[in-house]
Amino acid sequence: MQVLICDDHPIVASALGMTLESAFDAQVHIAHSCAAALTAARSIGQVDLLLLDLHIPGEDPRSNLIAARTACPQTPVVVFSGSEDPEHLRMVLELDVRGFLPKSARPEVLEAALRLVLAGGRYLPEAVRDLVLEGSGGTAEAVTPAPDGALTERQREVLHLLASGCANKQIARDLGISPSTAKAHVAQILTVLGAANRTEAVALARGRGLL
Repeated sequence: MQVLICDDHPIVASALGMTLESAFDAQVHIAHSCAAALTAARSIGQVDLLLLDLHIPGEDPRSNLIAARTACPQTPVVVFSGSEDPEHLRMVLELDVRGFLPKSARPEVLEAALRLVLAGGRYLPEAVRDLVLEGSGGTAEAVTPAPDGALTERQREVLHLLASGCANKQIARDLGISPSTAKAHVAQILTVLGAANRTEAVALARGRGLL
């Protein structure tokens, strides 16, 4: 797996890189500016995950995110930041970033969040989830995997709805959550069960007595 980290703090970038190398057996590339990161991305070819510092001195966060999304349209982008300014949170949502990680996040939270993103889900802290659901009538909730790799209580509810043939939008309506949250739960269910798709997930769950 090819991972690109863009952070102007060498120590932070190196520590993050070591975590990813250990947890994901990843080949990590580090850049200290967005321009350098985009140059590295062209050199690498296929980047499987891009982690971008939201606050690089002298650079504009929005321009950096747009440039990153344009240069790597198929790559999940996860931003990390030391602040949760509402304007920056709205920008992250607007540009469809797949994850938002505070720099204070513990290594186990970081690993769980990135596994969720790589499984096709989205990881958002509470402040961002509140903005996602603002005006939607849904209820904000965490989408972090259970620590032992098991399904959470909410994911068991999602699994039962999957078994009933419900699509993500119906799951969201039935549980009072956003469609993106429903999608993230489904992605985590597939990861935990080792399933390639929803149908296989239901079959595996029945075989394991989860349904």
